[in-house]
Amino acid sequence: MKNQSFAFQKHITVSFGLLVLVGVYLSSLYSYLLFHTLAEIFSIVVACGIFMIAWNSRKYIENSYLIFIAIAYLFIGWLDMLHTLSYKGMQIFKDYDYYANQLWIAARYLESITLFIAFSFFRGEKKVRPYLVFSVYTVISSVIILSVFHWKIFPVCFIEGEGLTQFKKISEYIISFILLLNILLLFRYQDKFEKTVFKFLVSSLIFTILSELAFTFYISNYGFSNLVGHYFKIFSFYLIYKAIIETGIVRPYDIIFRELVIKEKNLEKAKEAADVANRAKSEFLANMSHELRTPLNGILGYAQILRREDDLTESREAGLDVIERSGNHLLNLINEILDLSKIEARKMEIHESDFFFPEFLTGIAKIVQIRARQKGISFHAEFASDLPKAVRCDEKRLGQILLNLLSNAVKFTQKGGVVFLVTKLGTGDPQSESSESLSRIRFQTEDTGIGIPNDKLEAIFSPFKQVGEHARTIEGTGLGLAISRKFVHLMGGEDLYVKSVEGRGSTFWFDLTLTRVSAWTETKKSDVQHIIGYKGKKRKILVTDDRWENRVVLVNLLLPLGFEVTEAANGSEAIQKASSFEPDLIFMDLVMPVMDGFEATRQIRNSSALRHIKVIAVSASFTLSPEEIISGSGLDRFVSKPVKFEEIFEILENYLELEWVYKEAPEIPDQEQKQDDASAVPPASELEDLYQCVRGGDIMGIRKQLDIIEASDRRYISFVKKVREMAKTFQVRQIRELVEKYIGS
Repeated sequence: MKNQSFAFQKHITVSFGLLVLVGVYLSSLYSYLLFHTLAEIFSIVVACGIFMIAWNSRKYIENSYLIFIAIAYLFIGWLDMLHTLSYKGMQIFKDYDYYANQLWIAARYLESITLFIAFSFFRGEKKVRPYLVFSVYTVISSVIILSVFHWKIFPVCFIEGEGLTQFKKISEYIISFILLLNILLLFRYQDKFEKTVFKFLVSSLIFTILSELAFTFYISNYGFSNLVGHYFKIFSFYLIYKAIIETGIVRPYDIIFRELVIKEKNLEKAKEAADVANRAKSEFLANMSHELRTPLNGILGYAQILRREDDLTESREAGLDVIERSGNHLLNLINEILDLSKIEARKMEIHESDFFFPEFLTGIAKIVQIRARQKGISFHAEFASDLPKAVRCDEKRLGQILLNLLSNAVKFTQKGGVVFLVTKLGTGDPQSESSESLSRIRFQTEDTGIGIPNDKLEAIFSPFKQVGEHARTIEGTGLGLAISRKFVHLMGGEDLYVKSVEGRGSTFWFDLTLTRVSAWTETKKSDVQHIIGYKGKKRKILVTDDRWENRVVLVNLLLPLGFEVTEAANGSEAIQKASSFEPDLIFMDLVMPVMDGFEATRQIRNSSALRHIKVIAVSASFTLSPEEIISGSGLDRFVSKPVKFEEIFEILENYLELEWVYKEAPEIPDQEQKQDDASAVPPASELEDLYQCVRGGDIMGIRKQLDIIEASDRRYISFVKKVREMAKTFQVRQIRELVEKYIGS
């Protein structure tokens, strides 16, 4: 129905056009002057219409070609108007120097050359300057008019009774040649135009050439050749009208907003290409993560197993420190790249949990204390006494931020030391146990390192960016600060701030509003290093992984504890082993040949005989988040590789309801126990040595001095225990006050 309506409308349009042409022809039979005036007025109106459409849309049209020729056509229209008025029969210009022919040839030169010059705007990023073009054409048109009417220097084009001059004929051929070049150039740049507009423009130029050729052999200004030439001109301007005016009014997006449409399409294509590239990058990073985490699982896993040996010598322990430090450094680099990728893809999420705040801060400080001691610089941590006991926050991300900042502080400090401060901002009753409240906490690191130039303070937060003369000599990816700042934003912080003096050190800080968990009961964590077994019946565990080195880590951890363990190399084998072995729990890898862990878990959950088995995913794949992996898969828990034994023991304890058996500490003889006097205080000389360590904020020195005091006399055990508890939470000020009290007494 729609096609029939369109065909009918097209039929009406063609019929109306033919009727107009017949009418124009009949007007020529009555008066050629009338015919000529109607033909020229039509072309003048079209020329002015082109100008109005383009000029009023110049802010939106990025096609400089169309804007340029539209301005030119206004002046061409003016010349055609003068050409019409100067016709002999109009009785306006009575010196009869045949101005009409001169103005005609001038207008056609201006038209053809304009179309040719306009193509220059398609080369490079050249943009049209409308007011400049308008001014230039005003000058050119004025010179032409003056050369015809005032100076009378424009070459004669027509002589009554003789016909066209050689100048006129040669000019028509030159104009036709230029127009032919314009057609060729149009084909070269046809992608710059909407298809319909392009076809109309080419057709218009062809009729313009025919018009010019028709004007090369008439003898009379009222002859048949002149009549034919004006018909071709009518056709030419009608096609220009169809190309620009009608299109600009009926379908403005084809010409006025064409660039916007093209840009939108290009943006869509670019978005699709970016999505494909992002998917490829995500797949690559996931594969890279899987391939790197697999050997790291073996390296770090065995380091944890070897640490559990009773006869571990000091040299072996130092070797294990190197292995773990190097492995964790590589693991941190992998995590940073993956985190940045997730942040860029807007897939990073914050996962809040409740945790014991002082223990968390102490754990961070202990890690940094070891690094500072190895480098030979001091480290001092001070936590405000009014900090909440437990908070709700993303413990993992907060830990990443703090370790990044503190590790950088240690890394870029050659002498002096690093200070870690955690204080509470604002108000709130920390003793309230009735409800949850918010606490605004400031985390701050200070160092006496190399500092950062003022002009580089913002650059340090750019990904992969390291600044200063040490940029190429300091290890790291340059991602730590960029990721830390994004994490601060994700966790609701305003920003990660920095102030620095080059050569003297830097201070970083950020504030977070944390939810204080009031009803918190501190649970005792399992002492992983001293677990030697469990109570109750023997439990069965199936370890499923396609890589032998991954299976052997878990097998060698679990067998000495009394578990019955068997192995499977893929999902299909796991189902078979589960049916015969009847395990209490399965550690299931997810990416495996033959059958992956997802399908194996699905079949286990669909089996009435196996569905009760706890299935724990152990995988190095990070394409999905742990929550997405567990959701709807039937898995009970997700553990990332490299595995941490603390997490493995916590899973076994909770899912198998185990009670651990710990290695017994050596008993203290009754005689030594009696020597333990709660009121006994070490002598002044030993207290003075302890005080010197306290004043320097040297936690490791304090611990060493406490070992010396304890070894010197068992009576001081109570004193040593008390100070050790303070040292665990870095309460240096309280230790100083205690020691000062005893020294003063």
